[in-house]
Amino acid sequence: MNYKKFAPRFFLFLFTGCLATGVVFLGFYENPALAPKEPTHAVVNNGPISLSNENSDDKDRAQSGSSQLINTPIYNSTPQLPFSDFSAPQRPKTTVINNQEQPVRIYTPQLVPNDPLASQWWESNSRLREAWDIPPGNNPTLLAIIDTGFGLNHEEFNNRWYSNSGESGSTVAQQPSTLNCTDRGLAVSASCNLIDDNGDAVVDNETGAANYQNPSRLNCTDQSKPITRDCNRVDDDGNGYIDDYRGWDFINFDNSAQAGELNPGGTGIWHGTAVAGVAAATGNNSKGIAGADWNTKILPIQALDDDSYGDTLSVGRAILYAAAQGADVISLSLGSDLPDDYVRQAVETATASGSVVVAASGNGGCGCMVYPANYPEVVAVGALGTDNQPASFSSWGSNLDILAPGTQFTAPSWSAAQPTNAYVSGINGTSFATPLISGVLTRLAGRQPTATPLQLIAALTENVNRLGLPVTTPHDSKLGYGKLDSFKALQRMVSAQSSSQSYGFNPVSKGDFYRFSRSEVVNSQVVQACENGAVGTTPLYEFYKAGSTFFSISKIELRKAQNAGYATGTTMGSACLQQPHDTPGSVRAINLFKEFRNLDKAVQ
Repeated sequence: MNYKKFAPRFFLFLFTGCLATGVVFLGFYENPALAPKEPTHAVVNNGPISLSNENSDDKDRAQSGSSQLINTPIYNSTPQLPFSDFSAPQRPKTTVINNQEQPVRIYTPQLVPNDPLASQWWESNSRLREAWDIPPGNNPTLLAIIDTGFGLNHEEFNNRWYSNSGESGSTVAQQPSTLNCTDRGLAVSASCNLIDDNGDAVVDNETGAANYQNPSRLNCTDQSKPITRDCNRVDDDGNGYIDDYRGWDFINFDNSAQAGELNPGGTGIWHGTAVAGVAAATGNNSKGIAGADWNTKILPIQALDDDSYGDTLSVGRAILYAAAQGADVISLSLGSDLPDDYVRQAVETATASGSVVVAASGNGGCGCMVYPANYPEVVAVGALGTDNQPASFSSWGSNLDILAPGTQFTAPSWSAAQPTNAYVSGINGTSFATPLISGVLTRLAGRQPTATPLQLIAALTENVNRLGLPVTTPHDSKLGYGKLDSFKALQRMVSAQSSSQSYGFNPVSKGDFYRFSRSEVVNSQVVQACENGAVGTTPLYEFYKAGSTFFSISKIELRKAQNAGYATGTTMGSACLQQPHDTPGSVRAINLFKEFRNLDKAVQ
């Protein structure tokens, strides 16, 4: 979308695809000469921004005059710009968060129903067609998609978008409309374009020239509508976001996550719609495709603009917002090459609040996973090719969790010419493997509403197709725990395990020993020995320092404890997790301190 974007220090790779109508879709070429200059300062959260000069080494990474053709849709890019006189408002390179200076990272996208385009190889490969025969469950679920803008009026999403009850319903009060520069009779500038140009979560406190502006935000009366909370220009639910009845746009800081509002010809205008479609396009509607979960509500959150630019602040704030709205699953088909403390803190907050965070491993085709997927607490998704092997472009590493189909997708799209019924074909990338996993996870949550993030992840990863991995090798850096088997995972949440005796390990922290927040898992016997040939996918960690020892299965706690001076012993192994509906005849409790370490108890 905007004008506030700078050349990411990544370069664009060509992606090719066709609209379902046969129109050639898009081709992108690297062109560093078009990149707007990076900013030197800004104000964030009404606090100071630390200044940082551009590193000359970063400039040298741009190979001017080169262009590269790669058949994978990763948008690590300097986007094409529509005007040669483009003038980008200033965005920060560093920011102060919690009294600590942090760099601002750049994020880019990672790219049997009656629906006419539903018969695709990825549906059969992941056993979705069998999984769709299992009733979805009675628990409403919420899937947050954090991406570029969305085709909010697309035929695949009728009655599927989440509605914020705090910003819905009739009311009597409204504030005046907020007009953009043109509607105020002014020249377009950063002071009236209704865009958060400097990333401080305040709109139009900037000055200087601008080429773009958001549409005016009209109140109900000026839209000729009855006065309701979704258009009264009032923050009715008091969460800091005015009229956020259907998500939020964190790159422009307004209540519309619609694609193409500011640059309808941008490189990323279709991406969010395609991702949402793979996850949750409506099935059995005689239109287009069928996504993994036809029943979940979709929370559209824009963190990348129309030209595929996003950063630390837009992505981190989007994750926190999704968690605050109660998302069961947060799906991120985007990534940055570098770690980002603010975004990681947001991930940890979301996980502690009960959300499963899922992210794309990246399309580098090497042991170079992007962030946030490369954080252990995130479900990291790699792409599988039609040969049932990892796709050549799919990045891998020790934090990879699972593979899912990631090539040759047909999915919903958006364009200014076809805002309600566009489709794109032949798209590839971990961007599309990720929402497939996210949609399956919301289906699991729908069957077992009391399952925690750790239990949902275990149900997914314990029930994969292991692609030939032996029992003695639970995890592989290129395969994760295996490839998605959506039918087997869903069956785990439908059919209770009812063995005559199970073996449970305790005391095991599930995130509550050091984080001082609620336990991620309540049942004290939930960590158990695997049964029926299952392979454990939940690492059991031992932590110790002078006078204190404890065990945990929380990957967030792993980092917290290490930062607090605990040493981490050799992982004791990978356990299986009991699910809420399991009914073992009896449980043999195995005390880890007594039976494994010959200690009476943990010293805390």
